[in-house]
Amino acid sequence: MTEAESLIYSIKSGLEIEYPFLIEWDVVFDNSKRRAGLCKMTEKEISFSRSHLKNNSIDTIRDTILHEFSHAIAFKIHRDTGHGYYWKKIAKQLGATPKAKGTFEVDDAPWLLVHQCARTSQLSAVAKRFRRNKKIKNFFLIGRPDTKGELFFIDQSDFRLFEQGLIERQNLQLIQ
Repeated sequence: MTEAESLIYSIKSGLEIEYPFLIEWDVVFDNSKRRAGLCKMTEKEISFSRSHLKNNSIDTIRDTILHEFSHAIAFKIHRDTGHGYYWKKIAKQLGATPKAKGTFEVDDAPWLLVHQCARTSQLSAVAKRFRRNKKIKNFFLIGRPDTKGELFFIDQSDFRLFEQGLIERQNLQLIQ
């Protein structure tokens, strides 16, 4: 068991003394890359990202743990499902930062979504992605239906080399 996992179970055990209903809640780990934690109220489940636990300081992880357990407590006591008044109050009581989003380190995405202009063939980066959508040829840029079929995935490290002039355009593999 990692230090972060031990901390999760230690905090949960401590909270179960004041909030015995937390005994019914499960802790699980997921493969999310862009989210630190998730509280599933109806399933009584709190999930933590393995990536978040691997890439962040123990203080950041502690804040995430308290954040997610604040959701469970606010839901059980007040039926508060978001980042509202009761959640903020409980988060402060537990010692968590009472904000909806935190700042934390994430793995670098392997793929880059790019737009290739049909007229000029110029490539422009749109967004980093952890997974490739197999139906990308059916998508277009928001408000730009004329870009349908012009979106591609490219290996992010290859694109960086291309931008530095170390790879020629014809050597880039655009995946659609």
